[in-house]
Amino acid sequence: MSLPAPILNQVNFRAPKGIVYGSPGVGKTTFGAAAGGLIVDAENGAAHVQCDRTPYLHDWPTMKNWLDALAAGGHDYAAVVIDSIDWLLRRIEEQVSGVDGTAAGMKQTLNRAHGGYGNGKLVLRNYVYQYLLPTLDKIVNAGVAVILLAHAVRRENTSMEGMTSEKSGPEIHPDLANTMIEWSDFVGAACMKGEGRQLILCESNQVLAKNRYGIRDPLPLSWQAFLEAMTSNNS
Repeated sequence: MSLPAPILNQVNFRAPKGIVYGSPGVGKTTFGAAAGGLIVDAENGAAHVQCDRTPYLHDWPTMKNWLDALAAGGHDYAAVVIDSIDWLLRRIEEQVSGVDGTAAGMKQTLNRAHGGYGNGKLVLRNYVYQYLLPTLDKIVNAGVAVILLAHAVRRENTSMEGMTSEKSGPEIHPDLANTMIEWSDFVGAACMKGEGRQLILCESNQVLAKNRYGIRDPLPLSWQAFLEAMTSNNS
């Protein structure tokens, strides 16, 4: 029996997809806007930045309409910037749970949804695996970068050796944080350094970070600096 075709044997330098997280005001939204991006405003926090942005999207159906349109193409944006991914995932959670603003709906939770017994959490993961990530990948495969902005949070992490430490990482729904990090080509911590701002893309004892481009040293918090480091390490 022959193998299904095709067999791929070439490096694919696709548009980057990843997470940038940091404290409020450090410059995450400005970083995304500098990528030639459209800011998908999921938390009503982008009005202070001069950039192209959607209106504040306060529910999942509205967000989904925008994501579907962006995935369909027909626009000139070089990046889609979700500000922030935690708020977007929260809106999916509300959709799955049946939260609708009514008195009864406000009492709905993932644990009660879809027959209870934690079934709501499984449906939430289905939304992410079967819709959200494939839709974002469709955008990336069309040559448009996807940047997920997140706030910073301190959490305990356990290494492969069983050592537990506390480090900064992106504030993402705890049931989905590992999934979003694994999906990403890069996870960068945006922080202040002296008079400037840095993007850390290599994990340390203090911050969770990663990249698939071989970038080891901190970069200026600049989309151009990131692109130059990414392309020079993959040339």
